[in-house]
Amino acid sequence: MSKTFIFPSRTIPSRPSQLRQTNARGLLQLLQEHNPCSKADLVRYSGLSAPTVSSGIAHLERLGLVEQMGDGESSGGRPPGLLRFNARHGYVAAADIGGTRVRMMLADLGGNVITQWSVMLGDKQKTPEGVCSLVMEGLKTMCRQSGTPLRKVMHLTAGAPGITNVDTGVVLSAPNLEDWDDVPLRTLLERETGIPCFVDNDTNLAALGEYWRGAARGIENFIFIALGTGVGAGIFMHGQLHRGSHWSAGEIGYFGVSGKKRPPMKMRELGQLEQVIGGKGIEEEWQRAVLRSETAGSNEPHDLRASQIFDLAAEGDRAAGEVVRYTAGILADAIADISLLLNPEAVVLGGGVGSHPELCRATEKLVQRHEFAQPMLRSSSLGTQAQLHGAVSVSLAAVEERILE
Repeated sequence: MSKTFIFPSRTIPSRPSQLRQTNARGLLQLLQEHNPCSKADLVRYSGLSAPTVSSGIAHLERLGLVEQMGDGESSGGRPPGLLRFNARHGYVAAADIGGTRVRMMLADLGGNVITQWSVMLGDKQKTPEGVCSLVMEGLKTMCRQSGTPLRKVMHLTAGAPGITNVDTGVVLSAPNLEDWDDVPLRTLLERETGIPCFVDNDTNLAALGEYWRGAARGIENFIFIALGTGVGAGIFMHGQLHRGSHWSAGEIGYFGVSGKKRPPMKMRELGQLEQVIGGKGIEEEWQRAVLRSETAGSNEPHDLRASQIFDLAAEGDRAAGEVVRYTAGILADAIADISLLLNPEAVVLGGGVGSHPELCRATEKLVQRHEFAQPMLRSSSLGTQAQLHGAVSVSLAAVEERILE
């Protein structure tokens, strides 16, 4: 099993209680990596003494995180008692709030997905109160479907499509939703669900998801770029998210576009890059391409979503191919600017539009023209679930912190 709890770096403990917590964290991580195993195995893996391991395991058993499995196979002497990590001691929930849909996931403490739920946002449900009500509905539905008591859900992390102050849990602005200015989302969710919550920008959570169990595993410096209804980036430097001094790092939807006059940036309005290569912008470019093709005597369908346009391009449609090249050119310019500033090892393209293979191929070809500042280009391996997996990883870390301290 891959490591699920995320252990932050810590200073050397100076008190016995801190030492016990550090040992417990380490033993818990080892138990998850080698689940199940014996105390003797943990002594060997950790380098700790047998009494220290026994004390640490007893502490974890009292917390409900470790349970006895009975005897394992004997190699000639007394059979060892096997231990396992009790992943069903509790559960965590994740919510991805998009411009058109709310997606949710329920996972156990091992990060194993139990069930999922999603719903389209109606016009009257895009308000903060409407979204919070839907999150609670989704939480109850997932618990009912999986036979999980709601009281055992220990934490919820939600991703919001806008600039978010993670310290206060306030969404400063989310232009693709209604009345989302200075929304105290964490407070609203905790009031609605009765569960401790954490709120972050959805693209930041997607970057965490790709780092945890996606296309960026093992990469300490990368940029995750999401193209869907909106456009944004998650910046991962030296193994950590970079959110900026005022939480707007990665808001590349406000980048300027070559050949267009750049207006003043306004938090509660869409940025220029997002207007051009967000889902709606791509669909508008398709409408222009259809008009050109009709002038040339061709007959193209008018009302297509961005992903459908890219599907047509993959089938050889000329007008759709023009739209892909147009989008890839602007995206490649943005990647070049990011790469000159941050020099990441990789760029992961994600979101409902950004991870489309046709767009990835066209963009990679343009990026490879450069002699330097040329990151690896990867398509998201988690797709539209990247945010949910990232949110689960955040909640697991929060639960681990709370239980052990």
